[in-house]
Amino acid sequence: MREDACLFGKSRSLVGVVTEPPEATPARQLPAFIILNSGIVHRVGLNRLHVKLARNLAAMGFAVMRFDFSGIGDSQVRTDNLPFFKSALDETREAMDYLVTTRGIARFILIGICSGAAVSLRIAATEPRVVGAIPINFRGYFQGLNQDANAPLRNRVLLRHYWRIAFSSSFRGKNWLKAMTGKVDYQSLIRAISTQARNLFSTTGRRAPSGVNPFVSDLRLLAERGARVLLIHAEGDEGLDYVTMFLGNADQQCDASAMFKLEIVPGANHTFTLLWSQERLLKLVRDWAQEIIRG
Repeated sequence: MREDACLFGKSRSLVGVVTEPPEATPARQLPAFIILNSGIVHRVGLNRLHVKLARNLAAMGFAVMRFDFSGIGDSQVRTDNLPFFKSALDETREAMDYLVTTRGIARFILIGICSGAAVSLRIAATEPRVVGAIPINFRGYFQGLNQDANAPLRNRVLLRHYWRIAFSSSFRGKNWLKAMTGKVDYQSLIRAISTQARNLFSTTGRRAPSGVNPFVSDLRLLAERGARVLLIHAEGDEGLDYVTMFLGNADQQCDASAMFKLEIVPGANHTFTLLWSQERLLKLVRDWAQEIIRG
């Protein structure tokens, strides 16, 4: 296995690492994986997860690139005023262009955690070269959107999350201890509960989220293209409540399409801190990648 650092992008200001498989030739017959930043965590990832993901996938025969968006890690700050979400989409395309030019790889699979999940899903839905995506702990497209317009949805997600985690067998004891010791975000909890209480006396408050949700729209676009999606959620992440609010019963969704899978890691937190939860995540990705190899 070989790892090469690289500079790429229009101004060669983006820094990445390409992990090559032991045998380079098979990798050119397979799509390359591109791993995206999670928040402001640089390319090694939360708890070095990006490094582990890259080396696990490279051992299977895939070329894997992990890089830093502008202003994160070793990549230079942008000199324009382009919003982060837009610049992240453009820079991911530049990463693809780099692999096309230097490795001759024309198909890609994107992986991202949290904000990286949002970028991976949005670009996968709009970029024909992307044949698959693994959004991990996807929390919706709240970032960069009108916060006031999304407040009702946000409150519904939070209340659903607090209720589920309070009675989860994996988290019950720990979370009630947090509540007793004041380690809960009471302000958010009270806001969510009061909003939901008002909605009980409102006709509009009892309706399902209106309009076409961009998350559902993106999944439909990917399904129409025949792209594969592996949605992974830690049991303790609130993004799971956002996803299930729009997808409904997870088992029915998973059975509905062989191209879409939703996997939940019981007992895991948002950052997959514990080693056993990291291993569970890595196994889910490896098993899914094996399906790509088999075609």
